Amino acid sequence: MATVGGNICLSLPAGPMISLAAALDGTATIWATDGPRRQVPVTDFVTGERANVLRPGELLRSVFLPARALRATAACRQVSLSPVGRSAVLLIGTRAPAGAGGDRPVVLTLTAAVPRPVQVRFQGLPRLNEAVDSVDSSALTAAGYLDDVHGGARWRRAMTGRAVAEVITELARG
Repeated sequence: MATVGGNICLSLPAGPMISLAAALDGTATIWATDGPRRQVPVTDFVTGERANVLRPGELLRSVFLPARALRATAACRQVSLSPVGRSAVLLIGTRAPAGAGGDRPVVLTLTAAVPRPVQVRFQGLPRLNEAVDSVDSSALTAAGYLDDVHGGARWRRAMTGRAVAEVITELARG
């Protein structure tokens, strides 16, 4: 639990390494004791609260982060019910660096508010309403918002919308 891999394998909605690795288009390499290695995008690795794609006898060997993701501009917003509380909403936005040719793709990755990572991709910088609606629709379709002691579903949905607007505004400046 105290390692990057342990955090990802624990598969908690607010796992910070899940958020980071998913937002940076990480790919997990999984080793099996009796079979071939396989690679899974981190966004697909976590399938729900404390649930993932690991089969009995498999282990997470590594997480690869592509160089292009590390060169991107990033913006992050985290919301919790208390100043040092567990994340209830964690949104990371990335935008391809200038000079990447054509439109600079934008990727928004939502965790903590939903049981599994939700990722929305845009060809360029989206309008605020488009971004908020797309993330909300994807969150509802993929898994729905969590409703627990760390925050109600309606509140998480509202805070997600606010986080999306702030991240898009920051990426537009950067």
